[in-house]
Amino acid sequence: MENAIVIINVGDITAAEHIAKDLPTYTVYIFDPMLFDLVAASSLKNIQLITWDNCPLYHELDADARATAFALEAELDLAVRAIVPEVSIASWQHLNLYYLFMSLKWYTALWDQLGGLFAHKKVHIFICDNPAAYYFHSFIPSFLLLWYLKSHEIEFSGYSYGEKPDNTDLIPDLSGENSDDHFEQILTHLPTCMYDFSYFDQEARASGKTLINIEARYFATPVQAHKNLGLISAEQTIAALPEESREKINIFSEQLAATLDRFLKPYIVIPLYRTRQIAYISNLYRAQLVTYYQLNRHFQRSKPSKILLSDHDAGFHGPIVSFAKENFLPVLLLPHAKTSADIEFKYDNIVALTHPIQGRDIFDANGRHVINEAIIYPETFSSSSLTSEGIKTVSLLLNAQSLNGIFYTRWADYLDGIRKIVAWCKDNDIALKIRCKPSYSIMTLLAREIGLDIATLHQNLAESMDQHVENCDLCLMYDTPTSAALYFLKQSVPILNPVVKPLSPAELTMVNANVVPQESVDAILRRLKGFKSNPMNFSSFRNTQFRNYIELFQHVRPLRTHL
Repeated sequence: MENAIVIINVGDITAAEHIAKDLPTYTVYIFDPMLFDLVAASSLKNIQLITWDNCPLYHELDADARATAFALEAELDLAVRAIVPEVSIASWQHLNLYYLFMSLKWYTALWDQLGGLFAHKKVHIFICDNPAAYYFHSFIPSFLLLWYLKSHEIEFSGYSYGEKPDNTDLIPDLSGENSDDHFEQILTHLPTCMYDFSYFDQEARASGKTLINIEARYFATPVQAHKNLGLISAEQTIAALPEESREKINIFSEQLAATLDRFLKPYIVIPLYRTRQIAYISNLYRAQLVTYYQLNRHFQRSKPSKILLSDHDAGFHGPIVSFAKENFLPVLLLPHAKTSADIEFKYDNIVALTHPIQGRDIFDANGRHVINEAIIYPETFSSSSLTSEGIKTVSLLLNAQSLNGIFYTRWADYLDGIRKIVAWCKDNDIALKIRCKPSYSIMTLLAREIGLDIATLHQNLAESMDQHVENCDLCLMYDTPTSAALYFLKQSVPILNPVVKPLSPAELTMVNANVVPQESVDAILRRLKGFKSNPMNFSSFRNTQFRNYIELFQHVRPLRTHL
């Protein structure tokens, strides 16, 4: 019987290497192109990439998962309304639940479609022994495969690894009382702003206001606040509450768990895993409720004048926004990566502050337009009035093609578009510099499937983005847009966005299509044909695009003026 080693996530590789040493023969199966380079670099052999050619389109899966998360939140909110009538918990865990349903829906359908290839094999599965949290690796993909194999009487062995400590109990340390009523205060919580936190921090301090910062459970970024609120145990906080309050919180948790069990039973059929996932989610809600009560108690005498949040919820946004709503406080949302997608809250006094390149309007959970104002980002612009000599070198800028195995774009279509661009450049004697996203490389597959030189691909990736821009005459930002577009725009290097499939609402936010044209690969290549045949057309487009980009900054203000 053939041994089949299944690798679903990069974390599986080390465990798979250990098991493979004791197998006489085996085949490694992966289902995510983003894993191929990493597995190929390991000691594992006989690697097969299996791609799901008729998989759901990402924008449809995205909409389905978001709608399912909202539906669950509505049920949970209704279930506890009589227990906590003073606050709505709707949207308190939307991002967390959204990623949970993305994984559940994708991997259930994936194994139903492709699990049959494991018939008459012994399958070795590696289970990352953690409940689903955001887009962290969890037991969801593996246990769904395990259930498929069990249901179809296919032999398997399962191996657990990677269990992390449970930190659902952590909440902001709001044990004291905010007694500083002499200065206007801003409450900040800015997880995931990895690219721009230094600028945000600088602007917040330049406002001259007193900053109170809440540390993040995940994705923390340093903020030089006047007061930093660290994390403490929710259970210790609960233990100090009156018995009536403790009983209320316990009943709240029990009712949540019962509702979650009913809702998740069709998705997570193995009771052990369902129980663990429910405990994780209900414990987070429990901690969030305590956070909400503590916010109201801590700021009872002296409230902040404004609240500054990241648009990526790392666990405390729900109670913070509910606290703001209860006290009529304005909330400002900053993007964790230049632009912002739709928000999950239903609070009217939220303003999104984004980079001027923001590509579309932002809507809240009610479908209402969210006020969006552009803010100044630190950029230096550079251009020239000289007429271009034409296109000699083109950059093909690749973003991630998948996240945790979930495809943004169908793999065959993704490769087909790259082949067309490679062929066009070759036919027109134009050098092509393909740059993978450093953390999501597919260089080995590009070399194997399209015949590209892998040494050149490594060389392109070794350049800094500034060097890469300097060495190119034009950029093709392929398929899903990326904030790396700004490197080209500010240096007046023309950039186009050939897209392979319809973009999801979140993907559409990443770049303004009025500045960077978004067209099919064939349409973009027709544009390039015109640029190639007449360099004056190319120069005219370059100058117009640069002018349009600069004009986006015409009425923007620094972040500090909003504070």
